[in-house]
Amino acid sequence: MTLAAIEFNDQSLLIHAEDETRFSEPGFARLTGEGIVTGDEARAVAWREPQHMYNQYWCHLNQTPLANRHRFARHHGDIAFAQLRKLWQQGGSADSLLLLAPGSFTRSQLSLLLGMVQALPAQPGLVIDSALAACLDAEGDTLYVDLHMHESVLTVCSPAGGAIRIIDQEIFPGTGISQIHNSVARHISDFLIESYRFDPLHSSSTEQAIYDQIPHWLTRLRWEPDVTIKLESDKGELPCILRQDAIKRLIGERLASIRPFIEEWQGCKPVLAHHSGLLAGLMDEFADARVARRSAGTRRVLARQTEIRAQIDGLYRVRELRREGEVAAHRMNGEPLATHLLWGELAMPLSKPLSIRLTDNGPRMNNGLDKDAALTLVLRNRSLEALHGAADGALPRDCRPGESIRVGGHELKLIRVFDD
Repeated sequence: MTLAAIEFNDQSLLIHAEDETRFSEPGFARLTGEGIVTGDEARAVAWREPQHMYNQYWCHLNQTPLANRHRFARHHGDIAFAQLRKLWQQGGSADSLLLLAPGSFTRSQLSLLLGMVQALPAQPGLVIDSALAACLDAEGDTLYVDLHMHESVLTVCSPAGGAIRIIDQEIFPGTGISQIHNSVARHISDFLIESYRFDPLHSSSTEQAIYDQIPHWLTRLRWEPDVTIKLESDKGELPCILRQDAIKRLIGERLASIRPFIEEWQGCKPVLAHHSGLLAGLMDEFADARVARRSAGTRRVLARQTEIRAQIDGLYRVRELRREGEVAAHRMNGEPLATHLLWGELAMPLSKPLSIRLTDNGPRMNNGLDKDAALTLVLRNRSLEALHGAADGALPRDCRPGESIRVGGHELKLIRVFDD
């Protein structure tokens, strides 16, 4: 029987098969006369063709009839099923699926999701809270922050008595990545209106161009005090400067509702889900937070699925698990860290984002954020963080000299360089 795990975060839904096949795509869908197009292909025209677009069908997973009737979709459930089927097929059409569901999914939504899985057809093996899955190896009380498209889920996981359990969880509607991107787009629009009397959000092409670039600009602003951007218009090329302090204020205002929960659990170690990583550099509360790897939850659930299944009886969202044996304490505070990545005779520092492109002559490294790189990583808070690329599983757990990173079949060495 083949097996795969699916994590449901509509910023980037992920299927992860036992053979390490992985596929992910955002929760965007475009309804056409030929069918339902999902993922990046739909997002690429989302602001050009808004009348045909949907991106709330996972947070509002239900069977309420759509306002506009369509031959391929009666309700959000039909749209979600089209994307689920694509994920399943891209992941190898596994016989059994392990479901990592966010705390925001209601019981009725979970019931609908289980029915969709069986209709693939596949056998639902288990349902586990996605925050608990990501924190299975937690050594202490952990605050897990998970931004979705239109909401945020904050969860406190606590290990005690040989078990790991969720002790608190809160859902924050209207505080997702979409709202952050909307605020940034409006900020850019206000600047261009004031400076050039041009509103880029009144043109579908420039609006699409802005939303296509916002994730990249926000990632750059984690390290750069300001980012200069240029937008094409009928007035020519218009420059605009995004300043880190202004964007931090915008995000802080947009996510103000989550602060009381953070303050209540300020003694917990903060961990950001991979697609919440921008908060590490753009929200002061998470300056010291660790950013989880993209496949952290799915990898752990696949590795321990036998142990987990032995503890449960039935399909319900697992919020507490016994842990076999003690979790080994993970400490590197007193050990030397690697400072550079070595390929051939070239060593590049890890203290700022390092991008690795694959060429006919082997890997090519440069410091900076490269959207076309196979992998972009950085050393942050004593561990390696993958900023871009699907190779996060290739990163060693510890950033020790002598460890290796594998990208495209090539092995690059972590080394320590001493300053004179």
